[in-house]
Amino acid sequence: MPKLLLVTAPTDEVLNKEGKVRFPGTEKAIEALTEAGWEVTTCGVDWPEPLNVANELAPDAALVSTYKRVPRSRDCASMLARMSEVPVYTVGVLQKDEAFRTMAPTVGVLRNIGELPKPE
Repeated sequence: MPKLLLVTAPTDEVLNKEGKVRFPGTEKAIEALTEAGWEVTTCGVDWPEPLNVANELAPDAALVSTYKRVPRSRDCASMLARMSEVPVYTVGVLQKDEAFRTMAPTVGVLRNIGELPKPE
């Protein structure tokens, strides 16, 4: 089973402007990712915890939730991508957020957790 590092601050369900679910909340996200076949380990967004856990765990991917504590989680995603070999994805960054895309060009930006690609 592939390993996933979910970097998050505990988050409740997040809705978009139309009332659709953008993020199901941390607990439901873990359930959905587990059902999708991932072995999920969580950690907080405060640096250097994500890097330490990534180095220890050697996950197949890291998913950073950027809905809460946004500056820290965005910084965490870009730094994790630069300082580790783990493929990093975010959920919660708006598609038109060019500042983040410039800061973290190798980070995959997902619209929802269902878009997380499985390792080959």
